[in-house]
Amino acid sequence: MAVVPSSTNLNDWDYWDYRRRLWRDLDLVDWDLPYWKRLARFNSSPDLSRVIVGKDGFEANVDVHPFKPYEVQVKTVGDTVVVEAKHDKRRDGDNYVGRHIVKRFVLPRGFYPNDVRSELSSDGILTIKCPPPAQVERSVYVRQVGLPYLSIKN
Repeated sequence: MAVVPSSTNLNDWDYWDYRRRLWRDLDLVDWDLPYWKRLARFNSSPDLSRVIVGKDGFEANVDVHPFKPYEVQVKTVGDTVVVEAKHDKRRDGDNYVGRHIVKRFVLPRGFYPNDVRSELSSDGILTIKCPPPAQVERSVYVRQVGLPYLSIKN
């Protein structure tokens, strides 16, 4: 199926203009460029963060390899987990480099912020975990009433 306007008068229609606008609207502008040129264009690496919510609980992974362990901070604010990593400007050859990232993850309903744990691997991947809410079984009191159910309906 081709994405072309259904018009009988094609003289006023510009294919390349239509294609450019379509790709701009679909946010696919950079698909023409190879992967390495897209990275150079934005001057950053791809975001390697991922979030998984399943039967094992909530898990989020964040790549913080440019930062030292003491520069990474994980905190909870309400039902949100905030990851902040920051280091001041330092000399990198002839340049100065300063980095600061902030990631926010909203915990799903029922997950408790006090149960959040984090681990930093040796290759710089920060893993944030929160166990699933406990399914507590409780007994419900059955109360007997005086009138039969069928006599109430009639």
